[in-house]
Amino acid sequence: MNKQEQDLKVPSHLQDKFEEEIRVEIIRQQTEDELRSQSIYQEFFNQFNPHSVESFIKNYARRKALYLTRGQEYINLQEQKELKYKMLAEEALWSIQQKKLFNLQCQWRAEQIKLKGIEHTTQFLTLGTNIQHCPFIAPVSNAELELFISFLKSGQANQVFGFDNWQDYDAFKSEADDCYFPGIDGPLELHMPAWYKFFDEQMGTGYLLTLPDLRGEKEQNYRAVARKQELKEIKNKESKKTSDNRPFLSIFDTTIVESFVKQFEDKRTLKYCKAVEEFQSQIDDNIELDDALETLRLAGSKVAIRAKADWKDAIIDAARQYEMSQIADALTAVHQEYVFRRENGINFPQSLIDKKREEYTYNLSDLAKSQILLGRKLLGEDENMNF
Repeated sequence: MNKQEQDLKVPSHLQDKFEEEIRVEIIRQQTEDELRSQSIYQEFFNQFNPHSVESFIKNYARRKALYLTRGQEYINLQEQKELKYKMLAEEALWSIQQKKLFNLQCQWRAEQIKLKGIEHTTQFLTLGTNIQHCPFIAPVSNAELELFISFLKSGQANQVFGFDNWQDYDAFKSEADDCYFPGIDGPLELHMPAWYKFFDEQMGTGYLLTLPDLRGEKEQNYRAVARKQELKEIKNKESKKTSDNRPFLSIFDTTIVESFVKQFEDKRTLKYCKAVEEFQSQIDDNIELDDALETLRLAGSKVAIRAKADWKDAIIDAARQYEMSQIADALTAVHQEYVFRRENGINFPQSLIDKKREEYTYNLSDLAKSQILLGRKLLGEDENMNF
């Protein structure tokens, strides 16, 4: 093997990951085909609203691929702490890119910049769901990585992933106008990521949220006109409308999913299904506290506990800050893998949740554009996006 061939050789751990991604796609396609073509499933699907079945088929196919390729990994997760923090660090790394995209959104809304192919604000939601492949932001630099690691170790990092919408301009703008930053000044369930505040303080970019939302205001004016017309049409058709009263089939209803797996899959798949779904649904307070105690028990070093009004909150906060430190320690290796992928043209996988969110935001984006165009038409303006 010559030097050039050695340089191009993919490391074995990456090769395994690529092979897994291929297997995921094969399982997904086979499952979709079976669910659509085999009569055994049709009696089950007939219980549900037909408008929801196609979405369930697509998403269940992805879930089954996850069950079969990652199920054992979830079962063993508690015994694989190093892998756990590496996986979390891989997800956390994209927080850097989300903030850079959000800053571009602020500038675009203020009509300071143009972005090829971006016609309206709702498209930023879709870009955020597939941040791994956003064409408008530069790769994560070493300086940005160091800044993010500093954030993780600052004590301000309550949450660095799992946000439903990193590009929620309206919510973040409202909170910034009130000088209120949840995650730092208030409860986590509110909107603004603490990372955004930290970045703004360190980089001097806080002014971006004070820029005027010129584009957004124009869009809302057109959409308001369109919605008024659409409401009128709905009322006219309401008396003629027929409805299907069967329940919707949802991939997020774990009871239905597990029932489906139990009825149509083997015991091995059911075992993996329960492991994956149980892990992903562990979000209530008691489980969060148990997880925090387990994290601290296995920490292997002393962990400081900051005073809180509720001891449970203090335990959860201490565990969270410990986890942030572990993620910070894993980020350098994760960033090296990120750079290797970029330099060698290797694709970044998109999570199942983000794929679902992307599908949803595409629909929102199409709706927004159609309303803008309708609004312009109703106002006697050119039916295009040049405004």
